[in-house]
Amino acid sequence: MIINIFNRKIKQHVICLMLFVFLFINTGFTQSPNWSVKINDFQYTMTFVGFLNIDGRMLSNTNDKLAAFVNGECRGVTNLIYVANQNRYYAYLTIFSNNENEMVNFKIYDSEKNSIKDIAKTIPFNASAHYGNLFQAYSFANPALSASAEILDFSFKDIIRKNIIIDSFKVGIYLDKQLIDVSALNAVFTLSAGANAFIESIPQVSGSNKTNFTNSVIYQVRSADESVIKEWSVTIHPAITYYKKNVVCYAKGEIKVEYPRESEIVVLELNGQFLVSQPITKGQTIFTNLSAGTYKVKLAGVTKEIILAQQ
Repeated sequence: MIINIFNRKIKQHVICLMLFVFLFINTGFTQSPNWSVKINDFQYTMTFVGFLNIDGRMLSNTNDKLAAFVNGECRGVTNLIYVANQNRYYAYLTIFSNNENEMVNFKIYDSEKNSIKDIAKTIPFNASAHYGNLFQAYSFANPALSASAEILDFSFKDIIRKNIIIDSFKVGIYLDKQLIDVSALNAVFTLSAGANAFIESIPQVSGSNKTNFTNSVIYQVRSADESVIKEWSVTIHPAITYYKKNVVCYAKGEIKVEYPRESEIVVLELNGQFLVSQPITKGQTIFTNLSAGTYKVKLAGVTKEIILAQQ
C-alpha cells in the first residue's frame, strides 16, 4: 500500500513537471533582446520622442523596448519611460551614424507578449535632426496608424440639433439657441479612427465634458499617428425655421423663413437658378407670389430644398 501511494505521488510530480516544460516551450519564452550600440564608433546622432503601438495597443511598460538598425546593425536602443505630467509612456531614442541618408529601420520588443515586431516605416539618417515631442510624439507602430484628423460629426448631449455643416475645418451647428444655455454644453463628437480632440491642449472626451459655446470654440484634432494636428472651429448658430404654402388653384405659393439674426440675406433659387434675395426683418422674411416648383433657400451657409406643389 505504501509503495503504491509513493509511486502515485511520483507519477503526479512527473506529470506536473512535463506540463510545466510543455507550457514553458509553447509560450515561446525568450529573454528581453540584448540590443546594444557601440556609441564611441560614431560621430553623429539624431533623436526621437516617440510612442509604441502594436496591433492598436499602446505599449506602457518600462520593459518594452525600441531599437533602430542600419543593415542589421543596432544603432540605437531605449526602454519606455513614464512621464508623470503627461500620464503617458515615451521612447526617448538616440540613433548613431557616421553617414548621412543611411536608411534606418526599427524593431519593437513587446514585453507583455514577449515578442519582437518589425516597423514598416523607415527614415533616412539626418545628423542632429529631432522628431517628436510630448504632445505630438513620433509614431512607432505595427501596423501603421492613421494620419487622418477630421471631425466627422458633432452634436450635444440631450439637445436636438436642427442642422450641421462641416466644411473647411469649420463646424456650424444650428440649435434653438434662445431656448438653451450654451455656456455649459456636453459635446458629443465623432473623429477619424484613433484621433483625439483637445481644447488648448486639454484632452476632450466625447460625451463627458462641459464647454462654453457662447463664442466659437477651437478644437485641436490630433491624428492617431500624431503626425497631423488640425484646428477646427465649432460654432453654434440659431436654428432656421421654414414654412411653405402650396399653390392652390389661382392662389400663388409662399415660403417663409424665420431666423433671429436681423439683416441676414436669404437667397431663393428656382430649378437651380437665382431668383431673388431678401433680408431677415423682425426675425423673418417671406417670398410670395411663387409658382409650383423646386426651390432652394440659402441662409447662413445652409441650403434647404422646398417643393411647392400645385394643389
